[in-house]
Amino acid sequence: MQVTFKENLDFASVVGKIRALSARLFTAGDWERLLTAKSGSDLMRLIAETHYGRIVSGEDDFDKLSSKLVHNFLSEINEIEKMCPESYFLYYFKYKIDLGNIKKVLYGILSKKDVTLYDGGLIPLEVLERFINNGEIELVKTLPYPWDILKYIDEEPVLWTYYLEQAYLGGLIELSREYDYNLLESLIATQIDLENFKIALRIKTVNYPEKYREFFYKGGSIDIEKYIELLSIPLKEWKGSDLIERLGLVESLDDPILLEKVIDEKLINLLSISKYTAFGYEPVLDYFFRKEIEHRNILFLFSALEAHLPADILRSGIRGL
Repeated sequence: MQVTFKENLDFASVVGKIRALSARLFTAGDWERLLTAKSGSDLMRLIAETHYGRIVSGEDDFDKLSSKLVHNFLSEINEIEKMCPESYFLYYFKYKIDLGNIKKVLYGILSKKDVTLYDGGLIPLEVLERFINNGEIELVKTLPYPWDILKYIDEEPVLWTYYLEQAYLGGLIELSREYDYNLLESLIATQIDLENFKIALRIKTVNYPEKYREFFYKGGSIDIEKYIELLSIPLKEWKGSDLIERLGLVESLDDPILLEKVIDEKLINLLSISKYTAFGYEPVLDYFFRKEIEHRNILFLFSALEAHLPADILRSGIRGL
């Protein structure tokens, strides 16, 4: 879809702040340096020499590192949100926090294990914690829009994740149209297209049960029937498919790590158009998306080093190289 900017002069000071923050994002040269690390602790030593030093200094545990990066991300969002003349576009991230928390609630209730929830979403933590303490999974169906989709679902709870993902994506599509967030709508539609491709690939390679074949997300720019048609084609012939060429994924079909990287970089490139405006929400959305990718890179590199994966796999998984 053609993207038009939603210009608002009141965003000028916010965008100025975002430009300064963007200058601190890791460059390709920074990632090359981090790729010289020989272990997780060696990586943390190198990262401690950057602006992340006060955040991750001395950390050598994946879960704790992940938690610290999430808190850093959310603190920046909170700071910027206070400066924004409007901030509904930040629901892209807030809904994602809610989605992650709801999934943890489901896991906690079903497994009877402790889970850690993150503040920063739209659903109050005390509500979700009450669900866990009560132990009644049906209480999750009382959540407000867009999560109220579960009210109409009769499937077993282990399948609710798909419907929650659909609620996340569908809710953002509706929000972007309501507030004329053209770039956000384009991002979500493209994300749905790429997620549907990943679903088709999993069905084809993991031999999912038949009922999973209906679990494609609605709202993308490519009709769901195109993915269903793809399932009738032998996997080795997918590279010649018009759909795969349209998605630009021909060269990454055989490498799951590279595929995830290519998908993320496609979304980054889509958002890069935001550099052409200084008066709108678009540069803010672009910055936080890239910040999120940066954190994902750090966590990937840390876990890969701890697993002693070879250097070529480490390099293939870093977005921006």
